[in-house]
Amino acid sequence: MEMKEKYLDWSYRTGGYKKARKTFTSLHESRPFSKAFFTRMIEIEKEQELPKISNLRDYYERALREFGSTDNELWLSYIREELSPRGNPENCGKIHWRAMKSLEGQCVENFVSQYTLLQTGHI
Repeated sequence: MEMKEKYLDWSYRTGGYKKARKTFTSLHESRPFSKAFFTRMIEIEKEQELPKISNLRDYYERALREFGSTDNELWLSYIREELSPRGNPENCGKIHWRAMKSLEGQCVENFVSQYTLLQTGHI
């Protein structure tokens, strides 16, 4: 676990959600970036009694800016979030289109096969 994730976890444990969000906001532009930092904040948001989809979208978008060309699983997680009761399934087509444009090489093929499985209810 990288220092930023540890600090984010510590903030959450000691000060709750608001402190974790403040910590995320202060560190989300600081390099180096790690996928784990963004996914941890997504997990923290989902742990809340009433997670805000707008915050989740923001976290996914920030993570995809950095890792969207090489991480098909991040795109699929974002799509699954929009398919959840708090999301908007109409956004899935746009996210899929962006993923197809952003992903490189083998990641595109992996994404297409995983997305097909998701659509057919196999994952």
